[in-house]
Amino acid sequence: MNQGIVRYVRRVCAVAIFVMWAQPVLADSINLAWDPSSNTVSGYAVYVGMQSGVYGERYDVGSTTSFAYPTATAGQRYCFTVAAYTASSESPKSSEVCGYSNQFPTLTNPGNQSSTAGQAVSLQLNGVDPDGQPVTYSSTGLPPGLSLMASTGFISGSGTTAGTYSVTVRAFDGMLTTQQAFTWAMAAAAPTVPPPDTTAPSVTITSPTTGSTYTTSSSSLTLGGGTADNVGVTGVTWANDRDGSGTASGTTNWTVSIPLVGGTNMITVTARDAAGNVATDLLQVTFNVPAPAPAPSPTQPPVVLSGSIDRWNKLKYGVQLSWTSANWSGVWVYRNGTRITSTTNDGAYTDFLRNRGTYTYKVCNPSSSAVCSNTVTVYY
Repeated sequence: MNQGIVRYVRRVCAVAIFVMWAQPVLADSINLAWDPSSNTVSGYAVYVGMQSGVYGERYDVGSTTSFAYPTATAGQRYCFTVAAYTASSESPKSSEVCGYSNQFPTLTNPGNQSSTAGQAVSLQLNGVDPDGQPVTYSSTGLPPGLSLMASTGFISGSGTTAGTYSVTVRAFDGMLTTQQAFTWAMAAAAPTVPPPDTTAPSVTITSPTTGSTYTTSSSSLTLGGGTADNVGVTGVTWANDRDGSGTASGTTNWTVSIPLVGGTNMITVTARDAAGNVATDLLQVTFNVPAPAPAPSPTQPPVVLSGSIDRWNKLKYGVQLSWTSANWSGVWVYRNGTRITSTTNDGAYTDFLRNRGTYTYKVCNPSSSAVCSNTVTVYY
């Protein structure tokens, strides 16, 4: 590391120019040069000391006007002076010159640092070598997750572990090192708050149709379908714009039975997730109300039946049946629950019998066997 050239002037017998410069650091030597004395001298003596004005070493260099101090320690300050001598005397010492073979680099203490785990940080170290040599950097104790670029002194990264760290950073000029110490407080990262869920679910009606309209003659409709969501659907509901609302059974796959009102029913199915996001699907249902069953025909006037025994001869008896007028096309005659004949609706009929016994009779409308007269019983 070149210290540069410094010239000092002092008369040593005659005027002498005393020059000092530092060799590169690996040489660990300091070279001196001076102008020869204008007087006749036998030689020169170089004095070396580590304090100004105090010299612990003397080197007789003869008549040469230069000297390389061979045992310089990098970073140590040395002071030199030269005296000329003759066979009988030595001149006063020249002016003193002091210097280094290599000076320590400087490194600015960045001060105590603080940051939060997970947070990106950066810190630039500032080191300078007085001799103009390049400086490299190193460190110990940096918080985990941070690193130092040796060539630039740039510290960067994101801390991973909370704590207080004792950090030492160093600047190195190739031989000499200067260091600085400071603390780095790494706070624990705040709990991670997940971003809000803004993704809406989806809901689809798949049964009884995947279309947008449906027609039915039933007064209730069973719908079915499915849902999907990035987190999960919490519920499926339905509403009929004509009347009614409720909750479906199931979420991922759901079913529901919905009552209908005659005409057009707009059914809305809604899926909702835990964050309150919703999605809907619509189905327009037309309910064609069946025509009412025909009203029963008006009740016919009551038909009153009567019967009596009439002997036609010794072996033959007849049951004389008579009934009041009825607006029937004819009549069916029943004996003991069995139809025995059909006859004109003239209000009279004779049933001839050969055997004694008990007999029940009624007459009915041939168009509706459920419309009948009263029942009469005869004995013979």
